Amino acid sequence: MLRSRTRALALASTVLALALVAPAGTVATAAPQAREARGPVTLVFDKNPKHPTYSKLTAYLGKRVLGQWRAGSGTTTDECRVGRRNSGGWLPNGTYALSSRTRTYNGAAIKGYAIRLADKKCKGGKGVNRDELFIHSRMTVNGASQWRGDRDYKSLGCVKLHPNHIKALFRTLDAYGEAKTLKVIA
Repeated sequence: MLRSRTRALALASTVLALALVAPAGTVATAAPQAREARGPVTLVFDKNPKHPTYSKLTAYLGKRVLGQWRAGSGTTTDECRVGRRNSGGWLPNGTYALSSRTRTYNGAAIKGYAIRLADKKCKGGKGVNRDELFIHSRMTVNGASQWRGDRDYKSLGCVKLHPNHIKALFRTLDAYGEAKTLKVIA
């Protein structure tokens, strides 16, 4: 009886501590216990048609929510608009394979923390091929924030998170196992 009370108190303290330090817009969770199952983690990007920069990315282990973060995608809800200059359509609905995850990506437009998504054709596979898609933030190659505010949730078509949130996502994947897919829904 004493042991279960001690565990309950320790869990409550951990959850309270995490709630106090979690960045705004996240759901804090405790680190996995030694006996707890790991991976595969599934990511779900739920697009908000009324306010695309107020969409959300959720990490699941089975049905359990590991974390949830505000995210944006594109500058328009036109999923076939290929990103050029400062505009692009949001991700087409569907399931994407995730091919790589790095903290030091060094691309022309994307730097720092990044997860590569598979290419996908819009309009149910009948439209324009969308490529060079990532989950990322606005950072330097070394992961330092270059975030300027809410306008940075807009992207050329990738899923874009606040720097603190993508770091929390990476810590979640480090703790629970790699995500193999991203499901995009609206």
